[in-house]
Amino acid sequence: MLTDGPASRAHLTAHRMVHCVLDGDEDGLGRELETVVDRNGDDLREYVRAVVAELIRVATTAVRFSIGSPSERTAYTIDLRDGTDDQVSIDELDPPARATIRAMLAELNGSTQDASIQLDLAVERLDPLTGLETVRRALTMTVGVLSWSQEDT
Repeated sequence: MLTDGPASRAHLTAHRMVHCVLDGDEDGLGRELETVVDRNGDDLREYVRAVVAELIRVATTAVRFSIGSPSERTAYTIDLRDGTDDQVSIDELDPPARATIRAMLAELNGSTQDASIQLDLAVERLDPLTGLETVRRALTMTVGVLSWSQEDT
């Protein structure tokens, strides 16, 4: 059961954001994103980390549900593409985006400790705008994974 603390608010915010995108509710999404830019310092980092962690949990749950029970040798990778469908190296991404993707891959591959380290890196040097961008990218990734997983079912 969730308590009424910052982590539970971040958890709800993450789910509301996903539903706003899937439902095409731009106003609702704007309100949820405002909860990020209204924060500063440690509160911003803690909140963004919790929102991104929940978005990653939603995405990884969808992947696992979509593929069923993986074998012990299953290793998850990602094929990153830019707007022109050219392949992009993860090292070319800005640090928060790179760390967010690595956190998702670590979580998928069963390394929760590595995922936690990557989440810490994703929120290391945030201001409200970079916090917003970090959440936006995690949300985009999550919605993309949800769309992909629904195509496979």
